[in-house]
Amino acid sequence: MIDTHAHLDMLKNKDDILESVNSLKAIITIGCDKEEINKAVELSKRFDNVFASIGFHPYDVNDISDKDIENLKTTAEKNSKVVAIGETGLDYYREITPKEKQVYFFERQLELAKELGLPVVIHSRSADEDTLKILEKHSPYPDSGVMHCFGGGVELMEKTVELGFYISFAGNITYPKADNLRNVLKKVPLDRLLIETDCPFLAPQKKRGKENKPVYLIYTLEFISEFLGIDKNQLEKITENNAEKLFKINKYATV
Repeated sequence: MIDTHAHLDMLKNKDDILESVNSLKAIITIGCDKEEINKAVELSKRFDNVFASIGFHPYDVNDISDKDIENLKTTAEKNSKVVAIGETGLDYYREITPKEKQVYFFERQLELAKELGLPVVIHSRSADEDTLKILEKHSPYPDSGVMHCFGGGVELMEKTVELGFYISFAGNITYPKADNLRNVLKKVPLDRLLIETDCPFLAPQKKRGKENKPVYLIYTLEFISEFLGIDKNQLEKITENNAEKLFKINKYATV
């Protein structure tokens, strides 16, 4: 399995990092503020099958400047295991960061990803309309990207797939009240489907209430397999191939 979105540095029990690294084919760990960016890069250097995606979460753009975007570019250029930019995007669920700043730095990071020839990892919460408007404005995306921990509607899914994006689901797809997400899931093309933990958040239903970790990805895989009526091993291979194609990590022989 490949966990396409994990915050490894946030795991309280560091033994969980070793367990996950030893159990999964690959993990994309996310750095989404100044401190976490450095931690993600260091983790990618430490483990052969860990790769980094670095960027600024919409909740973390209040205290950054254009200089930080330049530093982000330099970090990505200097580290070959940085395989994506993000997570970046819009989050209107809580009024933590002014919308204007979110939009500005979202657009800056979209353009940076294209400049560097890297895919972009998109966070969108309670902001479907504006997210889509901005993504369409900055298209095309020759290096693609992923709508991580997808929580939007069918229209957002279909239109971002048209733009060349992948759709990733986390453990909340397993929750009893997540019928809206499952309605989207059944319409996602298999060649655009990814899975993730978003650990330490959103542990799947069988582990709900516990700190999530990459080894719990199996429960999300099994749930989606049963829901879609696809053999678990086949689905695992499909999602691995999609992740390797998007993040170009199949060039690393150790993965």
